[in-house]
Amino acid sequence: MMHTEFPLERLAQLASSPFQIGFARQVMRMIEPSETIAYEATRDGLVMRAQNEDVFSGPVALLRDLYGEELVLRPPQVRYLSLDDRPYEPIMMLRVRIKPRHLRAVREDLLAREVTLLEEDSRGSLCVLRAEAPLRLLLGYGEALAELTEGSGLCWIWLDRYVPMGDPPDGGKAA
Repeated sequence: MMHTEFPLERLAQLASSPFQIGFARQVMRMIEPSETIAYEATRDGLVMRAQNEDVFSGPVALLRDLYGEELVLRPPQVRYLSLDDRPYEPIMMLRVRIKPRHLRAVREDLLAREVTLLEEDSRGSLCVLRAEAPLRLLLGYGEALAELTEGSGLCWIWLDRYVPMGDPPDGGKAA
């Protein structure tokens, strides 16, 4: 299945298993279906496709509890689409809510990531930034924001559209 609504992919494997598809099928029997993530049992292991990185946290926590050190998680990868032999990349919308004292650092981080800032709203004890960017520029952003804001910043990232591009960056997958 293509799952164009899920622009991220992550592979989970069991280090001790020579049959990754068996591990993946076992996991799929234990995990609840969801509208924000899809699972596929493959010979390489359990492929998880999600709307954004945050969606992986629940299933990953469950897998870590069940399999501990035996669990091997590959980093999330952007899923590029291929239409008429042309690659398309996911463009994400981003909303960030922070305290005013963190505004400069967060704005600088977003600009360094080449994110397009669309709106900045500062009202008293709260600042909200709206932006858009290719998903490849936002990987790991939740963790970076937590660091920049001492854990107080919140962000929401969601798929807006796919746009044509040159060749996908190394490691990208065209579905």
